[in-house]
Amino acid sequence: MSSLDTLRERGVVRFVHDHPWLFAIGVGLVGAGLALSNGVNPLPAFTNMFLVGAILGLAVSYATDIASVASDRFDSWGEPTTVTAADPLHHLRERYATGELTESEFERKLERLLETETRESASEHLSNRQRDVATE
Repeated sequence: MSSLDTLRERGVVRFVHDHPWLFAIGVGLVGAGLALSNGVNPLPAFTNMFLVGAILGLAVSYATDIASVASDRFDSWGEPTTVTAADPLHHLRERYATGELTESEFERKLERLLETETRESASEHLSNRQRDVATE
């Protein structure tokens, strides 16, 4: 994906995240243009504005990385999330997201999973199933 496509499709913040040095050059050129329009030597203005753009670009890039990592580790209540590959709900969501399960299959399996959320309810669910199978 080109830089211009990134800017068009994902917005300025994503562009600055992906291309902080292009952002710095752009800010430097704006500074040089402003200096030229005011009759000032554009080279020092470009240099200063380039440095400002570089600092801002890298700060935005690192800040968005940190924010995305933090949002992956904490839920909406600020509690740490412990999603692992062994988490059955996570696994079920993954299967639904990849198209392995239809919506009705996902809902049925989700209901069954929620019924067996605790050990006590899982044991009760198993004993009920075994009793149902024995009576058939």
